[in-house]
Amino acid sequence: MVANVGEILDISDDEFDGERQGSSGFGAKRKTGPKKKVKALVIKTTGRHTIFLNPIGMVEPDELKPGELIAVNKDSFVVYEKLPPEYDSRVKAMEIDERPSEEYSDIGGLDKQIEELVEAIVLPMTHKEKF
Repeated sequence: MVANVGEILDISDDEFDGERQGSSGFGAKRKTGPKKKVKALVIKTTGRHTIFLNPIGMVEPDELKPGELIAVNKDSFVVYEKLPPEYDSRVKAMEIDERPSEEYSDIGGLDKQIEELVEAIVLPMTHKEKF
C-alpha cells in the first residue's frame, strides 16, 4: 500500500515502554540511566488511516522526510521502501503499456456515441484553435 510520511517524531525509549504496557502506565518499571531517543513515524495511508509506527520498518528514519511517499504493508503498516517522488499509484494504474490496436470501425452499432466521443474529446485535442 502507498502512504505519505506525516511526521517523524523523537521519543524517549521509556515513553515507548509505557505505551507498550498501556496508556495508564501502572506497573511500568522506569529505567534508570540515560534515556535514548527513538524515532517514530506518523503515516497517512491511501485508505485514509493515520498510523503511529514504532519501530518504523526496513527504511532508516533519517532517509525519510514529511510528505514523501512510502510503500507499507497493508496489514502491519511496516515501511518497506521509499518511493520516488514521481510515483503515484493512481496514475500507474492508468498508464498504457501498449498502444491499443482497436479502431472506431471495430465498434459496431454505436455510431452516435462514437460521433459524440470524437466531438467532445478527440477534436479539442487535435484542433485546439477551434476550441
